[in-house]
Amino acid sequence: MSEKQIRKTRLYDRDQVIQLKNPENPRRKGSNRAAIFEVLQDGMTVHEFLTLAAEWNGGAKDLQILVESGHVAIEDSAPPVADAAGKPDPHAFVQGGA
Repeated sequence: MSEKQIRKTRLYDRDQVIQLKNPENPRRKGSNRAAIFEVLQDGMTVHEFLTLAAEWNGGAKDLQILVESGHVAIEDSAPPVADAAGKPDPHAFVQGGA
């Protein structure tokens, strides 16, 4: 999947965050969909997921199937990071994934 195709995703905004609800892989072991599920990490962005899933010809549709099956949820944005004093910094966001 090219960068242009990733940017055209209509189902989810690239900055939305994936929340893993059920870590058990629902797909048949050894399949492309199982490999796609394995790259999922709690807190990663939709863009990060699409970039990694592209290696197995995955995309937004795979994410949509996982949302509909209840294995993941999509949140609007990453939670704010606290500053040194412990107060939330509204201008900083956590990047999930790596």
